[in-house]
Amino acid sequence: MEEDDNFGEKNGFFKTYHISVLKNLRNGDLSELSACRNDEERLVYIHSLPYVHQVPYEMSSAMGDSLPSGKSAALAQKKRTEGNEFFKKKDYLSAVRLYSEAVSKAPTITNETDGEPQLAMAFANRSAALFHLAEYTRALVDIDQALSNRYPVELRYKLAERQAKCLMALGKTADQVIEACESALLGLNDSRLDDAKRGLFERDIKLLMEESKSPNRMIPCENPPASQILPKRDNEKKHLPDIVNGRNIEHPPFSKKITIEEDAVLGRYGVAALPVRVGDVIAVEPPYASVMNPEKCSTHCHHCYRTLELGELLPCSRCDLISFCSVNCRSQAMKSYHSIECPILSCLYAAGISIICYLSLRMIAIHPLSFFMDVRPVIEQSESHKNVALSEDTKKYIKTYNLVTHESLRNKESFFHVTLMADFLLKCLKMTGYFGAKETAAELNFSGALSDEERWIGSLLLRHLQLLQFNAHEVSELRMDHPGCMEGAKTFFLGAGVYPTVALLNHSCEPGVIRHFIGDVMVVRAIRSFQPGEMVNENYGPIFTQKRRADRQRSLKDRYWFDCRCIPCVENWPLIGEMTEDTLRFRCANRSCRKPLVVPSDTMTPFIACPSCKKSNNILKSLQALQDTEPSFNRGNELIDQGNFAGALECCLQTMWKLDDILCAPYRDYIQCQERARRCILTLGNVIYAPDVTNVRR
Repeated sequence: MEEDDNFGEKNGFFKTYHISVLKNLRNGDLSELSACRNDEERLVYIHSLPYVHQVPYEMSSAMGDSLPSGKSAALAQKKRTEGNEFFKKKDYLSAVRLYSEAVSKAPTITNETDGEPQLAMAFANRSAALFHLAEYTRALVDIDQALSNRYPVELRYKLAERQAKCLMALGKTADQVIEACESALLGLNDSRLDDAKRGLFERDIKLLMEESKSPNRMIPCENPPASQILPKRDNEKKHLPDIVNGRNIEHPPFSKKITIEEDAVLGRYGVAALPVRVGDVIAVEPPYASVMNPEKCSTHCHHCYRTLELGELLPCSRCDLISFCSVNCRSQAMKSYHSIECPILSCLYAAGISIICYLSLRMIAIHPLSFFMDVRPVIEQSESHKNVALSEDTKKYIKTYNLVTHESLRNKESFFHVTLMADFLLKCLKMTGYFGAKETAAELNFSGALSDEERWIGSLLLRHLQLLQFNAHEVSELRMDHPGCMEGAKTFFLGAGVYPTVALLNHSCEPGVIRHFIGDVMVVRAIRSFQPGEMVNENYGPIFTQKRRADRQRSLKDRYWFDCRCIPCVENWPLIGEMTEDTLRFRCANRSCRKPLVVPSDTMTPFIACPSCKKSNNILKSLQALQDTEPSFNRGNELIDQGNFAGALECCLQTMWKLDDILCAPYRDYIQCQERARRCILTLGNVIYAPDVTNVRR
């Protein structure tokens, strides 16, 4: 993942806190830290330093016992009132946006004495606007939400009527429509309508009941459906693809075509066990944990990463910082991590910590304390747990825990910084009730001795921070102006995740695979071919076609702490703009050789001996085969221009299969075809159609 190793961002109180702590460092403190033998000792040592607990006011305020939730009945009412003005003007799109803001800001009430149920009223208002936009399914969701959030009984007859009309517009059975109509009639008993208005309403409902029995029934719509006039996500159901050749038994997210090897220099790395073709799906892996980019929390579901379409936003009941696309996503998040994170989320955002820090905390929040206490003897390899059968969750965590941290390369200043961050995250976690009793900042003894459980969890936070620095992956989506338009399409950063199996792939400056995402599930496809025994690499950022070797190696050394020895670096391959067509790098026809034969592009020599294996190669035959790739290459370009990305991808793959058999990298036409294939593959993952997207509530 392309992110610097600074664990606190520029804008936030943690940076100020870190600087203030550094000013109080005493002679020998860093040396004492360097003498610690493991992460638990490091955490305990940092926690024992008195000046570590002298937190600035901004930090203590953010960690206060009444953390701001952002909920406000007054603000919710204000947004509803503004929405009502647009509703009166029949500007239903603007009304929905304002009602969504009200939904996000409205507090949940628990009894009738808590005042007007702003949340229920906002849902009801939004359902009305959605109904006028012919978004009937979403209107039904809002009606249910209004009713479950104490919508006033005297007004429920209106919701029941709207529910009946939505059901009829969606083609539901007459029985379903009639049931809703009967609820509307019953609701009249609690209404405050006078006799005349009651009579008119009863008449309309009875007409609706009769109409529901008609085979040609329909509800007129004042406006085209919002889905026809708004930018939106790609609603084509994205299914996870099958892995080629089935799953690897030892590493199930990988294909059987991939095996993992290990040596002292390279560590663990992927190798082709069988021939891998361009386009092969070689891995499908859900993350051990992932977190949403905070900048996307108002436009995307916090749990499944789907783009929130107009009127789809469902709020957290306790904070206004995140949103969900469905009751199911909200329920899953609350049962897992968000019940832990919600009380401290505003504090984490105010701290300005990087997404790596947030992810390290999420790796804890997704499991209860008991899970990590149970996994401790497994990690420490106690005798009593050597032959214990492990759950799938435990196996996945152990695999994540064992990712490289480069602990031996980390200097004492970096260790101080990262351990200070772990101590801060532990303080935050203590305020959530994760360790049992919930502690407020006022009750929290910042400098008190840590319990055994706190020391262990703190040490895990510290390890997570170290391993994520080198092993986190960016979760992304492709943003296009509209369906079929690749011009101007860009990938955007949705969040970060840790994928412990794919993380085993080493880097090459020549990308060997491409990653795309369905939600936060990573799909990995080969973007070049690999022969058995050949190392299968991904790319960590610097690509040989775009950056010179010195720049790539400097970037990789600074960010990932290794000296790159990939083939493009060893052979110093040229940038794509420097590649000429004066020579061709033909692949030796000898299947046991396949080394390059560099020949002039205008050669008339029919046969050339391979300098490696000495076998004679028919160059004219290779030139003819190269010419034969032009039709599929050109057809792929045409199909991309036409918006047929599936067809274009097939043409690109056919071209690359042929080129791969004829030529050795680097070769400009192959790279250009590879880039087109890459963009087509991205359309198979997260896609949003939005020519002008702003962070507005949905």
